[in-house]
Amino acid sequence: MTKIQTGQDEDEGVPEHIFLPYYESQSTSRLIKFYLDEGIREPKYYRNLLHTIETLGEGDIVEVMMNSYGGHFDSAVAMLHAFRTTDAHVHCCIQGTAASAGSLIALAADSVEVGPYASLMVHAASWASAGKQSDIISHAMFVDQQVKDVANDVYQDFLTEKELEDVWLGKEMWFKADEIITRLERRAELQEKRHKKMMQEVRKQQREAMKSYKSKPKNKIEEVEEVPEE
Repeated sequence: MTKIQTGQDEDEGVPEHIFLPYYESQSTSRLIKFYLDEGIREPKYYRNLLHTIETLGEGDIVEVMMNSYGGHFDSAVAMLHAFRTTDAHVHCCIQGTAASAGSLIALAADSVEVGPYASLMVHAASWASAGKQSDIISHAMFVDQQVKDVANDVYQDFLTEKELEDVWLGKEMWFKADEIITRLERRAELQEKRHKKMMQEVRKQQREAMKSYKSKPKNKIEEVEEVPEE
């Protein structure tokens, strides 16, 4: 059974969608499929969708059909959070373009499918600020660090550190389908190596803890002679 969640405000009779529509198929598990084929709107537009993703469990699937040149950074951050906290598997198919905030969303998925004519673009964020000079400077410094923190996390192993530095200096980076696939494969290899190294470190710490435990002298209980009752 497939049903469409329209996101219309029927009580107020608003004819246009105020929330992003999505498609749901349900059998023994749930499949939530939605299309990001426009500019990324403000966070409230995705409220119903993100709430649904948060309610999914193991065995459920989220499919993101990506074809967007980006948009609101805050919405991308909200989707990143939903993707990483849900128990469902998140799969993104880059049908056309995944640019700017769209690339953040695509690369945050658990698995990524790349169409034959897909493209992906990474660049530094653009925004505006108004107010007192001190406020503008403070806000710019904060947003700069916030964007870098998110980008360094999501683009890790997809871009090199040198490439990320070039992005912060203003370079716009475009990738064709074959380049995206190559970089995704390299990212998977690097992540696997990092995971193995982490597990080796965990096992090493466990062995050291066991050695430390075995080397500790056992507490001796002094024998006390029983005093006969008079």
